[in-house]
Amino acid sequence: MTNCKLCKSENIVQLDDMETITYKGTDLSVSMEYSICNDCGREFVSKQQILNNDSRVRDAKKSVDGLLTSSEIYHARTSLGLTQEQASLVFGGGKNAFSKYERAEVSQSAAMDKLIRVCLKHQSVLNELLEEAGIKSSSIQLSYENNVIPYPKYKAANQPMFRTVKSVEVSKDVSYG
Repeated sequence: MTNCKLCKSENIVQLDDMETITYKGTDLSVSMEYSICNDCGREFVSKQQILNNDSRVRDAKKSVDGLLTSSEIYHARTSLGLTQEQASLVFGGGKNAFSKYERAEVSQSAAMDKLIRVCLKHQSVLNELLEEAGIKSSSIQLSYENNVIPYPKYKAANQPMFRTVKSVEVSKDVSYG
C-alpha cells in the first residue's frame, strides 16, 4: 500500500475509472487505476498503477492494430506447448521477449504476430521452427491434441456402412458361350 505524499496517511483507496483515448481515429475505453487519500482528498497514481495503466493502453492499441493482446500471446504460447524461453528461441525477439509480450511491457512486431498465428494454424511450420531452434518436437505436447474424441464414440462409427439390398446366388457351373 502506498502512503499519501502530501499528508503521509495510509488511508488510501484504489479505484478504477474508464477513460476514453483516441488511437488512429478510434475511441477506446480503457479502465485506468488511480488512488485517493481519504484524509486529504489528494488523487494520485502510484508507480505500479502507471505500469498497469500503460499495459492496458498498450493492449487496447494492439486490438486496433489487429495484433494479439498480451493474454492472447500467453494463450497462444501455452497452446503451442512452449515455455517463454522456448518461444523466444523458436520465434526470436530476445531472451525475455515473451515475458515482456505477456505482461504488455512491450508490443510484438507485426511480423512476430503473424508468425505466431501461422504456427497456431500449421503444425508443420512450428515443427520446422522447433527443429531450427534445436528443440525436439516430441517434447512439445500441443494442447489441442488432448481434445480429440475417439472415433468409436460416434454413433455413425458403429453403424454398418453398407446394407444388403439384393442377394443373388451364383451357380458354380457358369457357361460363357
